[in-house]
Amino acid sequence: METVLITGAARRLGGHLAEALASDGCFVWIHYRNHEEEAFALRDKINEQGGSAACIHCDLTNTAEIDQMLERIAESNYAELTTLINNASLFLNKTLQNTADYEWDMVMNTNLKAVWYLSMRFAERFSSAKRIITIGDASAGNPMPGHAVYALSKKTLKFLTEQMAAACAPKIHVNLLSPGLVIKGENEPDSIWTQRQERALVCNSDVLSQVTEGIRFLMRDPGMTGSELLIDNGVHLYNKNRF
Repeated sequence: METVLITGAARRLGGHLAEALASDGCFVWIHYRNHEEEAFALRDKINEQGGSAACIHCDLTNTAEIDQMLERIAESNYAELTTLINNASLFLNKTLQNTADYEWDMVMNTNLKAVWYLSMRFAERFSSAKRIITIGDASAGNPMPGHAVYALSKKTLKFLTEQMAAACAPKIHVNLLSPGLVIKGENEPDSIWTQRQERALVCNSDVLSQVTEGIRFLMRDPGMTGSELLIDNGVHLYNKNRF
């Protein structure tokens, strides 16, 4: 049985992935920071449906807490951790000139530093480790002036993925999965969501299922590493070529 740790798994994309992988027979560690009630409700739902899951709390901006989280997993009955999915992310709606220094640190520590630190400790700590999958953003290659630091952190993940793949080879495969418009943003007006969807080259409203299948593919594939899998129906081309 695969044992998977998904960061930021209490809700939205992370929660969907937790349910899907649990239905595939994986044991899922549901990491959460702030959404405790939702995390435990998801755990109960998975277990009631015949799956297996447990919740684990950690502030990913605190490296000591990351070490403690991994130690708790290592001492549990589900210690043979095979897969790490770096899904947790902070989406800051700020231009570069309006970003405060503490906001820069929060975004970079959550979206980039935590991915590096948790991935390296996972690779070192668990002899059962097989793969690391990080969730990126297919739009990060385009100008995102309203989300400047977020875009910078996500764009850098591609280089970090390549570096980690080289560092962890040949035992552990490391890949980046970059989705497009998966779930409508909280507090995002319907008009903006519709406008963003219209940028796709291929009309498909169920990107969530595509992303789930992408995760399953990366968990099955025997050789892919250091790569980025784009699943966005062509949205990443919008600002490069106005078709």
